[in-house]
This record gives sequence, structure tokens and C-alpha cells, in this order.
Amino acid sequence: MIPLSMKRYVVALCHNCGEPRVVRMPARSFLCFRCGCRNSVSKVKFVGASDDIDEATYIAKRVRLARH
Repeated sequence: MIPLSMKRYVVALCHNCGEPRVVRMPARSFLCFRCGCRNSVSKVKFVGASDDIDEATYIAKRVRLARH
């Protein structure tokens, strides 16, 4: 299995509200669209990764629907 850091896109959860977000790597941080919190990529939980943006978006949508 290829490590998440080797993928082009990762799906990370905001450490404040848990909202999934597709992040293009290699990013150091990202902004949560839900709560506005700045997240450090090294400190968040990853739930998926892909080299395809459509697949990464699909993973994020599935995680979002599973939470509600």
C-alpha cells in the first residue's frame, strides 16, 4: 500500500469540528470551510487518499454523509 503522503489528494478531518476536507498535497495547512479553523496537516486525522480529485471528493462526501 502506498503511504498517504505519496498521494496527490488526501481527505482530512478538521480537528475542531470533524468536517472532511480534500487537501491537495504537499500542503502544510488548510482552512475548514465549516468552522473557519486553520488546521495543520501534520496534526489532523486522514480518512482517505487518492491521485484522482473525483475519487477524493467522493470519499469526503461519503464521510460527511456517514457523520449525519
